[in-house]
Amino acid sequence: MTKILPWGHFLPTDEAGFILNDCHWDKILPPWTALVEELRQTCWGVWDSRLQALYLRGSVPRGLAILKVSDLDSFAILAGEITDEDIHQAHKISETLNRRYLFCKKVELILFDESLTQKTHSIWPIIIQTQSLQIAGQPHPLSENKTKPGLDLISYSYTWHTDLEQTLDILKRLSPQSCQFSTQVKKQCAWITRRMIRVGLELVMEQNSGYTPDLYHCYERFSTYFPEHRSSMRKALELAIDPSRNLPGLIIFLQEVGGWLATQVNQKFYSSPVGEVSTNKRP
Repeated sequence: MTKILPWGHFLPTDEAGFILNDCHWDKILPPWTALVEELRQTCWGVWDSRLQALYLRGSVPRGLAILKVSDLDSFAILAGEITDEDIHQAHKISETLNRRYLFCKKVELILFDESLTQKTHSIWPIIIQTQSLQIAGQPHPLSENKTKPGLDLISYSYTWHTDLEQTLDILKRLSPQSCQFSTQVKKQCAWITRRMIRVGLELVMEQNSGYTPDLYHCYERFSTYFPEHRSSMRKALELAIDPSRNLPGLIIFLQEVGGWLATQVNQKFYSSPVGEVSTNKRP
């Protein structure tokens, strides 16, 4: 059985209930400091004056990173249009750092142009405000805004139906004869179950008046309001930590639990904002 630890915490809030960003330079500990600094210097070298801002999010800037388990999640805002060459350079940076720093599970670098902060329904300005640390560029005014737990923080739910359907489609098309079969099944399993757990928190966020990206605490808080589905979400947490390569079992689980979750999302949020991009890349 997968060992599950109560890792992480709910994001702190001030006296008025606004979320306090708990990311800080001082929380980036060795050996992550060398990786972060190389990422920062490399991005400056590649994009120079075009690099408006470079951010970290996730466990590393919160002091919660675990060796050989945690990713380094980063995103950059560039001046001008994002070109194919820019995307190629970002992939090259990620691949180089992945090879050099083996204690990091994966280095992710997402690129955005300046319109990121102007999209009406985009979750990214909220992520900048509440869950990100700027490590390069000029200070951005979005960092000074305040947000309370609630509808402004909903993101995974709005794309859940599409994410679920696309994942099931990918899984059903995988060939057991492929040399990458087990790896691909486990990648899809980890990606979709993490999103599933965070959708669970979003369903109860307004009643709960708290927010966390940390999977264990998402699972626990969801289970408080949906105790009859606690075992299903526990299974999702186990799969997120230790992904399965059991394709038939995974498909059944996603159809049943994921389908129920999609129904709950439709009932609670009714309709989805148009044009929103998922907050995580598909593996």
